[in-house]
Amino acid sequence: MNRGEILEKIKKFLISDWFTVILLVSAAGVVFSGSEIIGTIIFVLTFGVTMALTNDWMPLLQIIMFTTCFAIRCKNSFSTFLGYWWVVPIMVVLIVIHFVRFKAKFSKGMCFKGILATSLAVTLGGVGIITFKEYFFYTSIFNVFMLGFAMLIIYSYMSGTLKASNEYSFGEKFSKMMVCVICLLAVCLFEEYFSNRELLTDGFEIVPFQWRNNGATMLMLAMPFAFYLSAKDFGFFFLGILDYVLILFTGSRGGMLFGIVELIICIVAMFVLDKRHRPAIAAIVGVALVMTALTYRTWIDMMSYTLLRLIDPDENSIRLQLISRGIEDFKANPIFGRGIGYMGNRDVHKSADFALCWYHCSPVQIFGSFGVCGIAAYGYLIYLRIKTLHRNLTFFNIIIFISYIGLELMSLVNPGIFAPFPYLFLITIYFVMIEKCNNDADKKVLSKIMKGEKP
Repeated sequence: MNRGEILEKIKKFLISDWFTVILLVSAAGVVFSGSEIIGTIIFVLTFGVTMALTNDWMPLLQIIMFTTCFAIRCKNSFSTFLGYWWVVPIMVVLIVIHFVRFKAKFSKGMCFKGILATSLAVTLGGVGIITFKEYFFYTSIFNVFMLGFAMLIIYSYMSGTLKASNEYSFGEKFSKMMVCVICLLAVCLFEEYFSNRELLTDGFEIVPFQWRNNGATMLMLAMPFAFYLSAKDFGFFFLGILDYVLILFTGSRGGMLFGIVELIICIVAMFVLDKRHRPAIAAIVGVALVMTALTYRTWIDMMSYTLLRLIDPDENSIRLQLISRGIEDFKANPIFGRGIGYMGNRDVHKSADFALCWYHCSPVQIFGSFGVCGIAAYGYLIYLRIKTLHRNLTFFNIIIFISYIGLELMSLVNPGIFAPFPYLFLITIYFVMIEKCNNDADKKVLSKIMKGEKP
């Protein structure tokens, strides 16, 4: 067997279900062993080796998503990760190998001008008012670049690289990956509750933990893809509902509120589009409503921790004050805002070391940090995203867009789309996928399910 045949077999293995299973089991092992930091390092190196071996981004995306599921549990670990500095040169070498073997291709997709506009808005944010020290603080520079022109480069590269595969259905493969994300986060939640079981002596209730908002956000991103698979195998419909139950177990207030909105959108979309399963969907919704009505007291008792935080003025005061500050910051510099490096609001929200002082609300972040320039740029980008979906209307693309809506909803109460990785990165490639990753078979699925046929 020559070198070319070996590499071809490796590439086929990397897009196989076996590779997915190995990653999933390994990630679960990381969670149960409490080895999230070393697990992150191992998965990062696995990403680098995989990148050196293939130009197919499906296995790479799987590594990114699974790593994120347990890496969000690494609280205050920045200094510990610095001890693994030697990973950086290794990754640089592996990435260089990738680009030597597979020449980089760049393309202007439909959202290119919108991302260019937001890149300029982020870069110009604070001009005329922000101090030199704040703007050129390394954390500020990193976020300005990563939220701006880095995403433009990633979008252009992915537009030239991502494409539909003749070897597998991109939509089905990606959706299975996101379903695995649901399963892995279920493992993370089980481990969290099991390791804190001494807190459950008075009955089952929500256990507080640090990564609840990130966990809920990941579950909201993954939820619609279970419904995508349900058109072919209806059992996945119940996994989509279970996804929201898992969101409730995170204890995230934003997840509880916006997760139910997303769940309703998913169910309505499936009821309208999936004619074959319409009676079953109606029956499930009816039964669910009756069961909820009969057991609502139990759910309220179990969710008391989240509900009390939701209505407690002290728990919400910081976010409300940040909205007020955002308005003041906009008035202080209406054209370009305060800039994301502005730290004048730390008296309201004392952000963690090496972190910026976010408003925790995307509209406020846009007008407070980037002013009118930001409003125009992000408005234009949203318009182009909707236009991209309209011109490439497939079942898979509708599901992607619902997932995007889920992240936008969570971004109303969290940094969300202003977290470069994984959230903004994932949303950036979502719209490449919408434009580039549907083959002829994928394009026929929507018409089939609307006629009541099996896809």
